[in-house]
Amino acid sequence: MNYPFRRARSARVDSVAVEASLRETLNFERLVSDLSATFVAVPVHQIDHAIEQGLARIVSALDIDRSTLSRVFPLTGRAEVTHSFAVEGVEPVPRRLLPARDSNPWALAKATANEPIVFASLDDLPPEASVDKESWRKIGLRSHVMMPIVVAGQLQGSLNFGCVRRERSWSDDLLARLRLLAEVFGGALARKRAQEELDLALGFERLASGILASLALSTPGHGNRAIAAGLRQMGEFVGAERVALWHRGTDLPFVVSRQWLANGFAALAAQGEEAALPWIHGLIADGSVVRIAHLEDIPPAGQADAETLRQLGVRSLLALPIAVDGSMVGALTLESIEREHEWPDVLTPGLTLLAEVFANLHAREAAEHRKQAAEVEAAHWRERLVHLVRVHTAGEMSVALAHEITQPLGAIENYALAARRRVAEAVPDIGRLVELIDKVIGQTTRAGDVVARMRAMAQRHELEPKLIDMERALVECVGMVKMDCELRDIRIELATQKPLPAVLVDEIHLQQVVLNLLRNAMQAMEGAPRGGREITVSLRARHDEILVEVADRGPGIAAGDLERIFESFYSTKSEGLGIGLAICRKLIEAHGGRLWAAHRGAGGAVFSFTLPLAAA
Repeated sequence: MNYPFRRARSARVDSVAVEASLRETLNFERLVSDLSATFVAVPVHQIDHAIEQGLARIVSALDIDRSTLSRVFPLTGRAEVTHSFAVEGVEPVPRRLLPARDSNPWALAKATANEPIVFASLDDLPPEASVDKESWRKIGLRSHVMMPIVVAGQLQGSLNFGCVRRERSWSDDLLARLRLLAEVFGGALARKRAQEELDLALGFERLASGILASLALSTPGHGNRAIAAGLRQMGEFVGAERVALWHRGTDLPFVVSRQWLANGFAALAAQGEEAALPWIHGLIADGSVVRIAHLEDIPPAGQADAETLRQLGVRSLLALPIAVDGSMVGALTLESIEREHEWPDVLTPGLTLLAEVFANLHAREAAEHRKQAAEVEAAHWRERLVHLVRVHTAGEMSVALAHEITQPLGAIENYALAARRRVAEAVPDIGRLVELIDKVIGQTTRAGDVVARMRAMAQRHELEPKLIDMERALVECVGMVKMDCELRDIRIELATQKPLPAVLVDEIHLQQVVLNLLRNAMQAMEGAPRGGREITVSLRARHDEILVEVADRGPGIAAGDLERIFESFYSTKSEGLGIGLAICRKLIEAHGGRLWAAHRGAGGAVFSFTLPLAAA
């Protein structure tokens, strides 16, 4: 017997289910779109907050108990929970390092192969996942999805969706959307990590330039102190407990020449036995960097080295060869004893620079014993010193320049993403695409100009006097520090007298002097009230010379220090090197001018220098 009303009710039920499924799909698609747009537009320093909000929306949309975002360190196989959100009554996962190699080896292998981990019930897991199954059972996980985040073929992290109060199934359509979500979060993490690596690289470059300057300026009797301070600063920056400088002569074993130890750690033996570390010594002799984050990663050929490192209590090691004229003369080693240590690729340039510093120190010490080359070597080191101070000045400007370059890079990313969306349209708007590409090109040029300014400051430079427009040169210097002044709420003004005659001067050295005076003025006003911070740069001709004055409204200079501040190694700042003003005076005097300091009538200090006119 037919029951029309029952068929109608069944049809209505099916229609409601389909409508609910469509509504859920649309809501999820809207969520993915919203999160994608948010992560593209949000500033880097707000990404963490945006991720937390995104996880909360995911938990609500999927009706699950918890969602977490994890970062994976490929070298050590450790996973770090960076963000977590859970419903009321369920604890979020605390931020901590997890030994994924030991607790979840099966999941780590699957994620490394870019394969998701999905189970509706712990009983669905295969026998080879027994260790993982027990780890998940201990934390009460009942159903789970882990979507790997892979960038450039390497596992970087995972986006996780879990249920602890009940089991649930995961449809293929849902898994496809979760994979898309993982890609969206992966893009946000990549942006954040890129900024962190930039900050790390800039910080280490500033540290390296300071160490380099200290070593270059060290005099007999003070060299060991400078090296010890440099090793300490390196160890504290990278998180190593032991840093050692090794020397090796012809047919001699490695010998520790200097080392730094964190409190409570034992010193290395004065002489290193190559037989105990044959694999490492062989790599160093070939000029290779040795980077060991996890002793278990040492290949079979280095098992003797691994056992020696275990006996020494070393958990991670970084060794940089030091070569002079193509011959390996020593090594720089950094050891982590308390924990396994990732040695980020971004640190390699800075660490390589420091290795070269010590190589140059070795070469300088050898040169001091060659009397015939004494004058040549002295001129070489004076030129190198000028370059080092310029690099140090550029390093101090790097924060502002990094802030300035982030804006065009962010704009490039946004325009490129917009262009990609346009291309995906059924009928792409070619005119709009061309407009977006033109904007990308414009922002690329803007970023290139910022990099060019930094490169000009950091490059080695021979003295090249030429006729220049002093006003243009000072305008460029003010432009270089303008962003930093805005960050510090400092107003900077340039006053020039016109017309101005040409001056014969090396422009790079002139910029070095002016930038150093501007940086000193900015630092002098760090404690001044926000509304009264002002720097005035004036330029005028008098008699047969040009006069440049840089005045600030800081605390001024003590009466007895007006001349002492130009002495080498004398500084009124606790973090100062005490060489900047000494070098500036030498550069100005080399051009036939003078540099001096005076008290400013309205409070503060004024630094003045003169340069002779071209005709004079």
